[in-house]
Amino acid sequence: MMEPADDFAPEPEELDASTAVEVEQETSRALGKETRQVLLAVLVVAAFMALAHFTPLRAWITNVQTWKTLVHDFGWGAHAIFMAACAGSVMLGVPRLPLCAAAGLVFGFGEGLVLSLVASTLGSYGAFVLSRHGFRRAAESRAEKWPWLKKLLKKPSVLRVFWVRQLMVPGLVLNVLLGMTPVKHTRFLLGTALGYLPLNVAFSLVGSGLGKGSLATTFTQLLAAMAVINIAAWLVYRVMKKHRNG
Repeated sequence: MMEPADDFAPEPEELDASTAVEVEQETSRALGKETRQVLLAVLVVAAFMALAHFTPLRAWITNVQTWKTLVHDFGWGAHAIFMAACAGSVMLGVPRLPLCAAAGLVFGFGEGLVLSLVASTLGSYGAFVLSRHGFRRAAESRAEKWPWLKKLLKKPSVLRVFWVRQLMVPGLVLNVLLGMTPVKHTRFLLGTALGYLPLNVAFSLVGSGLGKGSLATTFTQLLAAMAVINIAAWLVYRVMKKHRNG
């Protein structure tokens, strides 16, 4: 069944000037933090892998390849176990980015990205659904730190769900707050998946690079991770400016 076209329509209600400025500042701060997080992860992995390739630590790389073979031999059971553990962790408020890196390390970039994206989206959806059945008091109290957030989420579209996923607000708080709004389930799922995608891609690349037997492949993936997060930050910043000036 086709979704209504208004799922993708521009947000009809504009923010007041002071809230718009505060949201812009928070977005810029969050994008800078995301870039620094990816850069730090890239530098740590690059240094470790360079050391591993030229010291006895190379045995660690061999062990990783052995673990990956065992996981592959286990079949879809390994995928199901990881997805269940990842989704449950995210639903309880565990940061998803280390899980994305772990998925990339164990399953490789492609499978790791899909598994981590689906699992983290489902975990967020679980908290979202629970919030609509009364599980909200703790998140409400924490949300008082971001008074502008309630204004931004007063009438959330796919774009605004995507937008808030780029901010420095704990995922569990966002999930519960969104559950307290009239946002449709499809909008929540689509906005969340799209919002999670840039950092999931970057950290899956970093995690996958940590388990590669080729140093050149590792560095290529690390550079790709930096490119992804910088392009994503630029696009979000452009959308933010257009939204504010429009």
